[in-house]
Amino acid sequence: MSDLRVPDLNKVFIAGRLTRDPELRYLPSGMAVCKISVANTRYYKSKEGDRREEVVFVDVTVWDRQGEFVGERLRKGRPVLVEGRLKTDQWEDKSTGQKRSRLDINAMRVTPLDWDDSDQRPAPRQASAAAEPPPEPRVIEEPIPEDDIPF
Repeated sequence: MSDLRVPDLNKVFIAGRLTRDPELRYLPSGMAVCKISVANTRYYKSKEGDRREEVVFVDVTVWDRQGEFVGERLRKGRPVLVEGRLKTDQWEDKSTGQKRSRLDINAMRVTPLDWDDSDQRPAPRQASAAAEPPPEPRVIEEPIPEDDIPF
């Protein structure tokens, strides 16, 4: 079995809602790093027929320009799709001396799944006194014969 080749594939997609506002920081090098947390909910029926839900909370790290976008534009509660790879952080707990680890997603792309235009709306146009009124809509009184339709 040693000749079996397994591809090194580390790709994760998860959709859910942000559990808190993004934490955007900058490294001394000037690179942006943004930390977010996504809640993914799965609904199912138990053996007894009761509706249950299971929530998974996932920590996500977003880097560079994508991190700036997330930190500046997204807020708690927004639905997102995260594409990235799994990463393990390991450290030693200073108080107990135990080795600790956690799994998080190193995001390559974070896509909002809704349209938030609350601060992107264009200002309403002011009607000027010399402006012409919009043209009246054209009304077709009789149907167009089918043999005159160009397709």
